[in-house]
Amino acid sequence: MKNRHCYLTLAVIFAFAAITTLTAIGASGAAAVTKQPDSPMVAKCKSDLAKRLKLQAREIKLIESQPATWSDTALGMPEPGKMYAQVITPGSRVTLEARSTRYLYTTSTKAFRYGGPVSIWAYSMFYTRPVSNEPNLNGDLYQCSLLGTNCVRLVSGVSDFYPQSKGAVIFTRRTSRSGFDLLYVKADQAAKPKKLYSAFGFGAAAFNSKQDKWAAIVRPMMGAAWTIVIARIGEDKTKSQTLPLPDGVRPGQIAWSGEKLMTLAKSDERWSCYETSPSASTPKWKAVGAYTFPGLPEYMLNKSETLEITEVKVDGKPAVEVARVWFTGSRNVKARIDGVALRGYDFLAGRYAFAWGDKNSASVAYTVDIATGEVIPASIGVGSDIKPFAYPPRSTPLAKKKP
Repeated sequence: MKNRHCYLTLAVIFAFAAITTLTAIGASGAAAVTKQPDSPMVAKCKSDLAKRLKLQAREIKLIESQPATWSDTALGMPEPGKMYAQVITPGSRVTLEARSTRYLYTTSTKAFRYGGPVSIWAYSMFYTRPVSNEPNLNGDLYQCSLLGTNCVRLVSGVSDFYPQSKGAVIFTRRTSRSGFDLLYVKADQAAKPKKLYSAFGFGAAAFNSKQDKWAAIVRPMMGAAWTIVIARIGEDKTKSQTLPLPDGVRPGQIAWSGEKLMTLAKSDERWSCYETSPSASTPKWKAVGAYTFPGLPEYMLNKSETLEITEVKVDGKPAVEVARVWFTGSRNVKARIDGVALRGYDFLAGRYAFAWGDKNSASVAYTVDIATGEVIPASIGVGSDIKPFAYPPRSTPLAKKKP
C-alpha cells in the first residue's frame, strides 16, 4: 500500500507538471499568433473596398500581401490612352476577402489600384477600333480585362468577330467591295492569323469542341442564297460541305453540339432553333427547343428567381437595370447604371452580369456582381462591337502560377 501511495503521488506530480507545461506552451503560441496591425497601405485598401461594398472595414479580411515589382506606375493595370512613368515601382499584390469573395489590389508605397473580384480575371473582352484611311473599313481587334485595363491589339484587319472557347476567335476581313475572308487566331499566340475560307459575305461562324472543324453562314456570291459551309481546318475549299439554311429562316447564330450542328434564328418574327447531323448521308434540319442552343447564358438563377438586364428610362434618359426577378414578378434591382443606352449583355460564371452600350457618345462596358450589387465600369472610348470572352487577358496583375 505504501508503494501504491507513492506511485499515485508521483502520477499527480507529473500530471500537474504536464498541465503547467501545456498551459505555458498554449500561452506562448497564442502570443506568437497575435494579429499584427495592418500596414497603412493595406488599411487604405480595406477602407476602399468597404466603401465599394458598403461594409465596415472590420468585416474585410486580409488574405495575403505579396511583395511585387511593377514595370511602371500603372501597378500592373494600365488603362488605354493614359501615360505612366516608366520606372521600376516596388509595391505589393494584396488579396482581401469579404463575404466569401476575394478581391485584388495592387499597390506601390504611395498609391493603390483596385482590381475587382479575383474571379473576373478568368474573363476578358474584345472590342474593335476603327483605322483611319482603311480602304475596306476594317478595324483593329483589341482584348482587355473586364475593367478595361491590360489592353493588347490582337489582330488587324477585322470586320466582324466571333469569340470561341479555348482562347480562339474567328473573324472576318473585308478584302474588297465584293469579298471577305474568314480567318481565326488564338488569343495567347502572336502567330499570323490562319485563313479558313473566302466568299462574298459571312454571317456567324463557330468551331466544334475539338476545334478541328468549323462551320459558317456564307453567301458565296452576290445575289446567291445564304448557306452553311462546313470544313476541317486546313482542308482545301473543294472538300468543304454546303448545307441550305432551314426553310424560311434568316441567317442567325450557329453552334456545334457534339457532332450536331445547330442554328438559332428568327422565323416569322419568332426565335426558332434547328439541328442537323452533317455526317449523315442526307442531312436534314429538325426543329428543337431554343433553350437547347449551346452557349446561351442561363438566366435562371434558381427555382424562384431569374436575372433580368434591361434598358429603362429615367427622366427621359436611358439607363441599364440589373435585377433579380422573383417568380411572382417582384423585382430586386441590384444595380442601375444611368445614362447608358444598352447594346448587348451576357451573364458570366453564374454571378456577373456584363452589359455594354453607349454613354456620352463613347462605348462603355460594366460588370455587375449580382451577389453584392457592385458595379465595375470599363471605359472603351472609341471602341465598338464589344463582346465578352471566356479567356484571361494577355497580361494580368495576378501572381504567376508556379509550373
